[in-house]
Amino acid sequence: MNSHTSRVGSLMTMRLDHTPPRLLRLLAGSANALLDKLGQIRRATRGYATANRFKRHGSNFVFDPDGYYSYGSISVGDHVNLGTSPTILATRAQVTIGNHVLFGPRVTIRGGNHRFDILGRYIDEITDDLKRPSDDLGVVIEDDVWVGGNATILHGVTIGRGSVVGANAVVVKSVPPYSIVGGNPARVIRARFTPEQIVEHEELLERNREHDIN
Repeated sequence: MNSHTSRVGSLMTMRLDHTPPRLLRLLAGSANALLDKLGQIRRATRGYATANRFKRHGSNFVFDPDGYYSYGSISVGDHVNLGTSPTILATRAQVTIGNHVLFGPRVTIRGGNHRFDILGRYIDEITDDLKRPSDDLGVVIEDDVWVGGNATILHGVTIGRGSVVGANAVVVKSVPPYSIVGGNPARVIRARFTPEQIVEHEELLERNREHDIN
């Protein structure tokens, strides 16, 4: 290494090890703000461009445009927030999400399944034409459901009305209405409300709906 290279390397190390000059800090702050703004514009543009690719979506629909979706097989109701960075895929089945549904970050929903039980075939050689109807079941999430962050919901599952799915749960069986489930595989931990509270809750919801209409 010649002396010139050594001096340049030393100067660069000094600059990284010390507080940057005021002008450089101002420029860095401005560049960061600009990048944030450009990122927001990109996400908003992508959101508007892709929202109508869903099979259906209702009003007050919030979704992360950088998530992974098989758009045409996903139907979404009113007042739904799909959280950040979800993966919702169903190539030959349907995913149906009701009204007033809230997702935490990084929820995965997988409609359909891949066969692995055919003798003499490598996994990657088992194509869609070898699937049975039972291999391509959809997913239904009913109204008034909260799905916690990093939860996974697999094909054939219905999440019953009013239920809560805990963070990191892996749901392989349908969930009864007004249940709180968690774990891998997910199981019912407890009921969200007592039977009497469910009746009162439903009556109040109906009363509020009528009030909003009138």
